[in-house]
Amino acid sequence: MPYRAKKPCPHFGCKELTNGGYCEAHKRAIDKSYDTHHRDKDMKRFYGSPSWRAARKVKLAKDPMCEACKRGGVLVVATVVDHILPVREGGARLAMENLQSLCHSCHSRKTLKERSGKDYKF
Repeated sequence: MPYRAKKPCPHFGCKELTNGGYCEAHKRAIDKSYDTHHRDKDMKRFYGSPSWRAARKVKLAKDPMCEACKRGGVLVVATVVDHILPVREGGARLAMENLQSLCHSCHSRKTLKERSGKDYKF
């Protein structure tokens, strides 16, 4: 199965090639900045809780491949567990039927779509 071509990290001045999004060094910095300045405090506590970590582990073990990529005929390892219906919109926090395994690229695209209201190819 062919892989997507690697692209440069979007962080200014970085020349690392990635499979999608930021390189590992800059991804950590971006995630930390988001957690510090943008994430809701209640959700921050939830995503650090043992119950979420256990649910995430079970979901990734059950569905280790990105469900969005799989629908498109491409097999990519999932690294993120996403709420299909966001919690802030009434989605169940730990219900397996509201969780999906996604790769970082698909999760970023879905999040951008939700936040901007624009439809991006998914």
